[in-house]
Amino acid sequence: MLPNIHCPTVRIGKRSVIVFPYWIALLIAGILFGLVGAVTVLRDGLHVTGLSNAVPWGLWISIDLSAIAMGGCAFVFGVIVYILRIKRFEVIGKLAVLLGFLGYSTAGMVLLFDLGQPLRFWHPVVFWQPHSLLWEVTMCVVLYLSVLIAELFPIVLEHPVFHSHPWLTKFRWMGSLMKFAHKAAHFFHGAGPILAVAGLTLSLLHQASLGATYSVLAGRGVWFNQSAPVQFVFSAMSGGIALLFVASVFVFRVMRPGLVTDEALKDVARLSGGITLLLTYLRVWDWAVTNYYSFNREIALQTEVLDKIAPYSMTFWIGQVLLPVIAGSIMLGAKKVNFRTLMAVSFFPIVAAALTRWNYNFAGLIASITYDPFTPNVVLNSYAPTWVEFSVASLVLSYWLLVFSLAARYLPFQSMKEHH
Repeated sequence: MLPNIHCPTVRIGKRSVIVFPYWIALLIAGILFGLVGAVTVLRDGLHVTGLSNAVPWGLWISIDLSAIAMGGCAFVFGVIVYILRIKRFEVIGKLAVLLGFLGYSTAGMVLLFDLGQPLRFWHPVVFWQPHSLLWEVTMCVVLYLSVLIAELFPIVLEHPVFHSHPWLTKFRWMGSLMKFAHKAAHFFHGAGPILAVAGLTLSLLHQASLGATYSVLAGRGVWFNQSAPVQFVFSAMSGGIALLFVASVFVFRVMRPGLVTDEALKDVARLSGGITLLLTYLRVWDWAVTNYYSFNREIALQTEVLDKIAPYSMTFWIGQVLLPVIAGSIMLGAKKVNFRTLMAVSFFPIVAAALTRWNYNFAGLIASITYDPFTPNVVLNSYAPTWVEFSVASLVLSYWLLVFSLAARYLPFQSMKEHH
């Protein structure tokens, strides 16, 4: 049997109402609303969205890149648990695998709608374009998602229903199938170090290549940023581990108290805080090199236009520098800070990771530079998401929250067998 799980409750008068069933019903409603938009865009194409040839990336690609970033905790804790063999993080590492799977599967769902030809999603796997950064990103994401499924498979099979359900003895074929599944799970569990190395390699490759997709475009002003690959890697680690800390406190301190020590949870916060401060240091130096020392007129023109139509510079200095510095400093000293404060400031690195991808996407699309090298001029484009885009966003975000909620409620995060 699973250990006692404390589901969150809300006090209404003299009664304590369990929130879980109502929360699940709300998420199912979000998925149903999302399916309306999904059918619409698959039936009518991308012209029902606010996307255009000038702004081909919008709300969906921001969710896609942010979801991938939030899965960055998986490869970090794969190394910590299976290569460095720090066993006090083993249970947290299982949650990191779940978050990684949710992040990458969410990104795949978004891309299914964001592609102009969704039925050709398999083409990159068959028709190789090795000179394309986006092809390399696609292959790494596909392979890494396969690695995450292999790592998640043994965790799911630890549930008692796959060991002692009456149907396993009543139906012989089902029992045989489950025995084979357990053998496969045991094999994947034993191959944990190999999967961790593969996950680390694939993650570093595609996280860096996402940043390199922008940094190789020398004629695109603010996109030409040669430190972008490093920033994308560190922002995925910073935001992903911060999200893992928030999820771990909810799952292991609220719902399953005692399964993970408070010291281990605070060590996760310290790790995120240290990486956040390092990332902010790199960001400030990158800003200085790009905007102060280079005297690049194209970047100055784009920044000036972006500041007139949106708080572009403000989002950088507040959302990507000031708040992450505050959050990173507090999280680095987590041993002397209570969990409520740590939970509150942990959202700053998460938001900063999403802001990084939002700004990279729209800075070079909304205010783009003409290709005349002698008289560069800024072309101002516009973009507004339609209800279809918000509908599909509701679908994928509700999927993420639904699977996480069900896993937090029903999935065992500790081994059910003594030999494990």
